[in-house]
Amino acid sequence: MNDVIKSKRPRDIFNELKWKEDMDINECSIQYIHRGVPGDTKTVSGENIVNIGHLFFTLFPDTMIPYHRILQIKYKGKTIYVKTAPEHI
Repeated sequence: MNDVIKSKRPRDIFNELKWKEDMDINECSIQYIHRGVPGDTKTVSGENIVNIGHLFFTLFPDTMIPYHRILQIKYKGKTIYVKTAPEHI
């Protein structure tokens, strides 16, 4: 699956899933940091994405999530993105 998705960044992955003819953004799930819930993470379906912005993606009805909070993206159950720890110099 990773060889089908060419993009490496969450925003680009979302756009690829949305616009590629043989892909469907509704088939993805996104795990992100959501402070205040048990485990501080939440998982949502791609079908809840209503906008793919420059710095944020928007979930129905109007929840804006910054891309840097995304921990993992799965497509049809297979992991296609995992956030890596930043490199410190």
